[in-house]
Amino acid sequence: MRSLAEDIRSRTDEELVRLLLARPDLARPRPTDLTALAARAATQASTTRAVDHLDLRHLVVLQSCVALDGDAGPAAGPPDDGVAVPGVSALTGLDPELVATLIGDLHDQALLWRSATGLVPARTASEVLTPDVASLGPSLQAHQRALEPATAALLGQLDELSTEELTVLRRLAWQGPSARTPDPATRAGRAVADLVARGLLLDTSGTVTLPREVALRIRAGLADPPAPEPSKGAEHADRVAAGAVSELVADVDELLRQVDRLRPRVLRSGGLAVRDLRELSSRTGLDQERTLLLLELAGEAGLLADDHATEPAWRLTTLADEWHEREDAARWHDLALPWLVSLRAPLVPGGEESRGNALSDGLSWPPVRALRLEVLRLAVELPAGRADAAQVTDALRRSRPRRLPREADEVVRALLVEHTALGLLALDAVTTAGRLLAADPQDPGGRAREAVAELLPAPVTEALLQADLTAVVPGVPAPALADLLRRSATLESRGGAAVFRFTEDSIRGALDGGWVAEDLLEAIGRASATGVPQPLQYLVRDVARRHGTLRVGAVASYLRSDDPAHLESLARHRELGHLQLRQIAPTVLVSPASAAVLLESVREVGASPVLESGGGVVSSGPSRRRVPPPRRRGVTDVEPDAPGEVVTALRAAEDRPRRETGTGRSVPALDPVSSAALLREAAADRLPVWVGVTDAVGSTSRLLFHPRQVEGGRVHGEVDGSPRTLSLHRITGVGDVSPESLDDPRG
Repeated sequence: MRSLAEDIRSRTDEELVRLLLARPDLARPRPTDLTALAARAATQASTTRAVDHLDLRHLVVLQSCVALDGDAGPAAGPPDDGVAVPGVSALTGLDPELVATLIGDLHDQALLWRSATGLVPARTASEVLTPDVASLGPSLQAHQRALEPATAALLGQLDELSTEELTVLRRLAWQGPSARTPDPATRAGRAVADLVARGLLLDTSGTVTLPREVALRIRAGLADPPAPEPSKGAEHADRVAAGAVSELVADVDELLRQVDRLRPRVLRSGGLAVRDLRELSSRTGLDQERTLLLLELAGEAGLLADDHATEPAWRLTTLADEWHEREDAARWHDLALPWLVSLRAPLVPGGEESRGNALSDGLSWPPVRALRLEVLRLAVELPAGRADAAQVTDALRRSRPRRLPREADEVVRALLVEHTALGLLALDAVTTAGRLLAADPQDPGGRAREAVAELLPAPVTEALLQADLTAVVPGVPAPALADLLRRSATLESRGGAAVFRFTEDSIRGALDGGWVAEDLLEAIGRASATGVPQPLQYLVRDVARRHGTLRVGAVASYLRSDDPAHLESLARHRELGHLQLRQIAPTVLVSPASAAVLLESVREVGASPVLESGGGVVSSGPSRRRVPPPRRRGVTDVEPDAPGEVVTALRAAEDRPRRETGTGRSVPALDPVSSAALLREAAADRLPVWVGVTDAVGSTSRLLFHPRQVEGGRVHGEVDGSPRTLSLHRITGVGDVSPESLDDPRG
């Protein structure tokens, strides 16, 4: 009697190569010989992995083969003679030629094997696809229903059903075979009653059950839906994406500027406090969802990191200054590439226990790495303009029906939001850059960056200054212009033309950063296409005149001025009571508060102090300290050994002299998992096997063993007609027994 192991051993080199390509886990670590390969292919873990990676069409055909094998013997003859292809085709409604191809693929993956009567499902594949796991109900034959009309005619009624009736069947096909019978007065109740009357649902004591034959036909219909028509206007996707890229880079730039100013603390548990997230959202004018996404993008790009100080805070890294100076296409590239292989999932929904703060470990979700790329690649395959959440979710359901994440609709929607923000998707169509990164996320030649650079307008080097203290930048500002405006003005609005406003606070910030009034006016004049308006000149000089009339140091801190009356008014100010100011000289006040707190508090009441060092030298403001970027563990794709080399080594191992049993065949060395898989196969087929067993002192013996049951790390069976139980960890290997060996006196 043939087995899966014999089927694999009898395969040609080309067939073995196809097996290893389809199931690369079988070659890692490299098996010692073909018996070890067959044993590994029969294990629960490897079979489950193979079944989980089937797309919907292959899965439905395999489920049909399991159903037919359980009801009527072998599921399929050899693919070339088509013995059972008509049966599977009739059950699923798929084209016979397609079914033959799919059955051949399943045989290549050793999920079907060739018995004396045709192709049958591997036993572990049948165990993986039990009715409960596959969400299939019982067969019509199991209910001993008289199939009049015949099953094929019965399933042919599916084309005649109403939308409501099809909805009921689809829900049961995907979510489980049984449901309570609804109220007959409702639309669903009337639909269910009609389906029961047609024989498409089984009614048992207030519960309706969907037969597996109907479920398989429904699933097969969903596996190959008609392709939607392309949408008009999708040809403009690249131009829309160019705007998204410009906006993304500008928003990240502004967010980093605000982080540098706010210096939010790192929570004890890691991450950013919700209060600080709200504050950053308010300062940048972005909603919290986008702020969260941009923070994570900056973190993955290494622009933002924990400084690991005594009182840790989030600071910009040394890469941030370099990033600010680069052109927009390169800055986009720095954000997009790390994100495509990131484990971060800030927008993906999750339960309360699975969510974390921004930049915390709680937002890591390992499955998102594969999902993010798969969603993008599935969107590439859809017609232009049809890559919306519904279509991509359906495509994902067809691509990985057994590996769908919970709340798949919301997960896909979140990932599409990410792709749209990055300019990989626009108008429900994948952009040129998106297609290039879907093909190769590492973009080694920089083709995606070049594609984006061609779409972006030339950077603007001059702003339009107006008398109302605003500066209008009609386009994307060049790095030098953006840096000047970022330091001396406040971003007021975005769009095709960004508007910046000069204020006392923004000018004071520039002076704190080391600018001198005349140098600042000269720099603004060089960057202006219209000269420097007189109101802006007055503002800069007025702020500069008052800038530095007060000095802040540390006692914890002190406040000094040459104007005693000014100090006296501050000491009596109601809003400064928390500073506990006290006068130690006519020109000096001291406080237990830190210098930074004193500086900000005095500014809040309208004064213009500056920091000074312990030697009385005016400081240039808060330190622009940068921290090293965090070390990221690179993504390493584990490349399997070349299948051809593995097959050559397996063939050589078959010819190598080995330990001999009484029949001249060897007992191959196997790991316990593979040995257990072969013993389960032998027990199910009631066949004897040769086993190698070690005793307590390490010596090895060979036994002709009749396994009966494998459980709990032990195998129960018989040796020479006497019951015997062996521990799996003492079994060195398992070998088949040929009929001739049963008569061998040494057996």
